[in-house]
Amino acid sequence: MTATITATATDETVNPDLILGYITYRNSRNVVHDLLDGGIGVVFTAPRPRSGTLELLFEDETAAFEALALHEQESTFVLSSTERDVVDMTYVLGEGQLGLSLDDQTRTAWVLSVPYQEVIA
Repeated sequence: MTATITATATDETVNPDLILGYITYRNSRNVVHDLLDGGIGVVFTAPRPRSGTLELLFEDETAAFEALALHEQESTFVLSSTERDVVDMTYVLGEGQLGLSLDDQTRTAWVLSVPYQEVIA
């Protein structure tokens, strides 16, 4: 899968060799009230934009550390994929840990884990 991640603050880009993992959640923002008569009242609100974790595979150590440095910027990021446009989004670094690890199987590739929060561009 060909993917590009661009930091909007600097126009720097990285190209992971593979989007190894993509986990997404959408938190509900509905408000549920217990009514005195035993019923339930609901205030419907659209769910939050996507959030979750991206796992990006880099065959090259230098590229992996460049991607880590890119995500340390105070910026929004644009993810675009030529094969799975469903993952395309603008995001910021979400809550959690930004992690870089040596791939257990190859011992030469690197996996960057990015907690993300989608934002409306």
